[in-house]
Amino acid sequence: MNKIKFNAISDYIIKWCLYAIVFAVPFSKSISEFSIALAIALWFIRKILNSDIRLVKTDLNVPVLIFIMTILPSFLNTGYMGLSLKAFFTKHLKYIALYFVMVESLDNREKIRDLLVVALLSVIVITLDGFGQYYYSGVDALHNYPSFKERLYPLPDSTEGFFRGFPTASFPFPNDLSAWILLFIFPIASVAIFDIARKRTRYLMAFVSAGVFYLFFLAKTRGAWVGLIISTVYVAVSKKKAWLIILLIAAIAMPFILKMEMSQYIFGMKSVDDRFFMWDTGLKIFKDHPVLGNGINTFFTRFKEERNDQWKGEKGSYAHNCYLQMASDTGLIGLAGFLWLVFSYFKSALKDSRRIKDAFFAGILWSVSVGVFAFLVHSFFDTNLYSLNLVTLFWFAIGLSQAISRVYLKG
Repeated sequence: MNKIKFNAISDYIIKWCLYAIVFAVPFSKSISEFSIALAIALWFIRKILNSDIRLVKTDLNVPVLIFIMTILPSFLNTGYMGLSLKAFFTKHLKYIALYFVMVESLDNREKIRDLLVVALLSVIVITLDGFGQYYYSGVDALHNYPSFKERLYPLPDSTEGFFRGFPTASFPFPNDLSAWILLFIFPIASVAIFDIARKRTRYLMAFVSAGVFYLFFLAKTRGAWVGLIISTVYVAVSKKKAWLIILLIAAIAMPFILKMEMSQYIFGMKSVDDRFFMWDTGLKIFKDHPVLGNGINTFFTRFKEERNDQWKGEKGSYAHNCYLQMASDTGLIGLAGFLWLVFSYFKSALKDSRRIKDAFFAGILWSVSVGVFAFLVHSFFDTNLYSLNLVTLFWFAIGLSQAISRVYLKG
């Protein structure tokens, strides 16, 4: 097989791998992981065969390199070298490789449009699955996951009827579902709200975004609401859409106005107490090596050793604060490297969204960055950056953003 034919075949397969990742990652880790591995392998082989080992130039090349360099010193302190080495390749280099695969492979408008269509189909499937779980079967159709805190019987002191728990769709917890929604709801809603597409497309996006938002509302994930509120206020102010704030206030007030039985969970303190316990233990781990960190991927095991309750030595845990866990694993140096990468991403996305002349893709680029921001705010209260499917979508969003910039500005 000559190089030209291999390049064409590999390009076609990589394209469909990327489509498979964005479609399947909410419900199939095996499909998404296989697709990631295949895409990276073909991309790497193509690089070797073409004697072109250069990485495509993007605004994030230097920040990505800095991020990698800042996590390396944590190896000096790790007590679990095997865990750290494995995580370095599977939880860092893999996603950075995926980022470059995306930017290089999504090299024309048709591929980006098709990817967005596939992403929309995935959103529709997962949203319908969530509603089916909540209103009909009590379990999702893709994994047989039950609604979280499902209670399908009348409450003795309630006139509200049945409480169906909280929907999770194909995710194990409503927190994960909410994080996934944050990455998608802003791009979908932006097409409906702003005049950047044909009328029929805007109506369709309005319908889909309303369904996605209602599923988010039913999930009642407080940390995700913080991300949604901050990001929505930013959108309303920057785009002069004051009615978005009014709509947001109405959505927040709805459980109390309707006296919904599940509104009691909004002020429930058990999960707050659990997080304070996790954060307190996480701070103890962080203080052991605050500058260089304790080693990549060691937090879960260290938590088991450091906790001071009846599960000491038996059960590990995540910090439920991605930044605290990152600082514990890779130190303030590693956390600074990640924050610099994130800052550089937002700076690039906002700059390029103003320069792109195509209103639709300028709006998509800007709204994807808003969704990433909401996701990162939620990550302060949860495990988003340590969840396989969610961190995949995080890097996917960054790669898509840079691919749009490259096609519409630098291609």
